[in-house]
Amino acid sequence: TTIVQSTLDREVQTLLERMLADKVSQLPRFVSMAAMVMDSKSMEVLGYAGSADFSDERRFNHVDMVRGIRSPGSTLKPFLYAMALDDGLIHSESLLADTPQSFSGYDPGNFQASFSGPVSVSEALQRSLNVPAVDLLDRVGASRFTARLSSAGLRLRLPKDATPNLSVILGGAGTSLEELVGAYRSLAMAGMAGAPRITPDAPVREARMMSAGAAFIIRNILETGGHPDQPFVEDDGSGVRLAWKTGTSY
Repeated sequence: TTIVQSTLDREVQTLLERMLADKVSQLPRFVSMAAMVMDSKSMEVLGYAGSADFSDERRFNHVDMVRGIRSPGSTLKPFLYAMALDDGLIHSESLLADTPQSFSGYDPGNFQASFSGPVSVSEALQRSLNVPAVDLLDRVGASRFTARLSSAGLRLRLPKDATPNLSVILGGAGTSLEELVGAYRSLAMAGMAGAPRITPDAPVREARMMSAGAAFIIRNILETGGHPDQPFVEDDGSGVRLAWKTGTSY
């Protein structure tokens, strides 16, 4: 018998599986879910669910969506805004234009198919507006942004011989939930991303994603934008502040 030591916490793992089981019943028949819970300080993985129900073949239970390569959607936007902050291009209340724009033939829109006009950086990120993000990436540079992510452990997979373009900020490249979790650690740990560790002897790997100042500002923006199920409620009385990154579609 081979015994594999892991960092998983039994209570966290049980709770995580129960949460997914409760939620997946509300989703279409062939849709699944995945989740990973990591301790930000030690980078130990406390909970890991690669599919919503490991016994449900209809939801492709054999596919590990924690490590599978999928579109990241809008989840890369906080890193772009942080990079723009570090470059001195914006501050948290700078005004960006959420208006119809064309970027060399690329015409991004928002999920709700409408535009809001001038918006602050905070509002643009909280509402996950697309045009301001594409405009920022146009100024930062798609290749430079992708290289920064890669150096911090978040690799974007592109088709063979393809080069990064403005679509990467809206999900036009592939990555994994595991790498995203490691990248989001930077918002909790003064800008330092880290590789999730699922075994006690796994190496500790960290890399700077953004400055400590940018991490503080971006996290504050995502903390004050409201919970997905309770939009724009800043504090539920528990004293625990949660940072959320939503898409434009709740």
